Amino acid sequence: MTPTADMLQSPETLHRSMSPVTHELSSFALNARWHAFPDAVRAETLRALINWLGCAVGGSNTATADSAVRGFQALGRTPNATVLGRRERLDFIDAAVVDSISSSAHTFDDTHLKTITHPTGPVACACLAFAQRHRISGEALLAALAVGIEIECRVATAIASPGSGYHKGWYMTGLTGGIGVAAALARLMGLEARQAISAMSLAAGLAGGTRATHGSMAIAYVPAAAARHGITSAFLARAGFDCSDIAIDGRNGLFDVVAPQARAADVLAGLGSEFELLNNALKPYPCGIVIHPAIDACLELASNGAFDEAAIERVELDVHQDAMTLCWRKLPPTPLEAQVSLFHWVAVTLLQGAAGIDQVERASVGDERVRALQARIFPKVSDHLASDQAVVEITLRGGERRHARVEHATGSIARPMSEAELDAKFLSLAQRVLSAQQAGDLLQECRHIATSDDAGQLAKLGVPA
Repeated sequence: MTPTADMLQSPETLHRSMSPVTHELSSFALNARWHAFPDAVRAETLRALINWLGCAVGGSNTATADSAVRGFQALGRTPNATVLGRRERLDFIDAAVVDSISSSAHTFDDTHLKTITHPTGPVACACLAFAQRHRISGEALLAALAVGIEIECRVATAIASPGSGYHKGWYMTGLTGGIGVAAALARLMGLEARQAISAMSLAAGLAGGTRATHGSMAIAYVPAAAARHGITSAFLARAGFDCSDIAIDGRNGLFDVVAPQARAADVLAGLGSEFELLNNALKPYPCGIVIHPAIDACLELASNGAFDEAAIERVELDVHQDAMTLCWRKLPPTPLEAQVSLFHWVAVTLLQGAAGIDQVERASVGDERVRALQARIFPKVSDHLASDQAVVEITLRGGERRHARVEHATGSIARPMSEAELDAKFLSLAQRVLSAQQAGDLLQECRHIATSDDAGQLAKLGVPA
């Protein structure tokens, strides 16, 4: 048989002839216009920024953030950038990494529900760090944030698509966050198309992170490491550091390695006219979002008063598969493990009638009543439940049964947090570190950032007086 021209082409040449997704993503990242985005996209981008900023400031005094700052200080790099919520200064990339870590420290950051990626943290910390070095407008920051989140979520959607072969042990934010960061910074830095392609491709080549980090400080480091890779990739690309353009969807690229049946077409479908960013959810509770439906049901059951542990004989749960796949821990020994424990949150919510940061502090995690009740919680995965649904039934000692079903969890796309709820969340978090006056000023600056000529003001206002 005589070989055809296609048969003589190398695999890379064949992939190039199919136009790798980085080409279209680069064009979108560099050419999208803020005022051409639908109103809903612009509104949700601002909401994502407000949510992230509150989480970052509120998480900046945690043991996780303290350890990160000490570690980076020990490296001895030049301290030239502000760290949100702290008086120390760090090298600008290290500062971005700590801001991302802080925003994830309470597991209160946003979540793209279809993929369980946390898109805003890596992109926002990188954009704000850049804004400290180069004066950019608030509109420019928002546009870059929208681009980065959208690209990150689109790549994640392809990886997590049914039948893709994706193993949920991969930490999705680690896989896709750096790509979104590289795209956002390519825009802010005014890179050429070839440079933007290399930046995103290099970030894809550095992607990684597994969910074995859950239950430890490292759960917050994986998104932050993605931010570091994305920032570094953009600066290297600007300096002429080239990378293959098939690093996302080509042979031995990201898809081929972590989700062999992922389709590049899913990344590009509706690009610029349909927005995955609109499927991003803001959390009302500081824990894995797959636990939220069960928390809502427990809050409903405890609405007339918290339960006495001794009065509960048995708690039965019907939950989505993701709740058990990602938050399976029983009797978690530490607050970090409790953040991702379905058993802890069901028990503590029923017994305390609340589901905030206090419910995942050491006193609540070690409460003997909370731990005793976990032994009487029996979850069951129900295929007919969506990820924002759950059913909780309590059997009391006298035989009485109480039942609650949640059709759409608070914070889901069907029941998003209101503006008032988002502002309340921001202030409650920011006031853990800042004065009430400072927290209010920071919120107002963020609310009006689209008209600001200096987006870096957010970093300055986020430092304790």
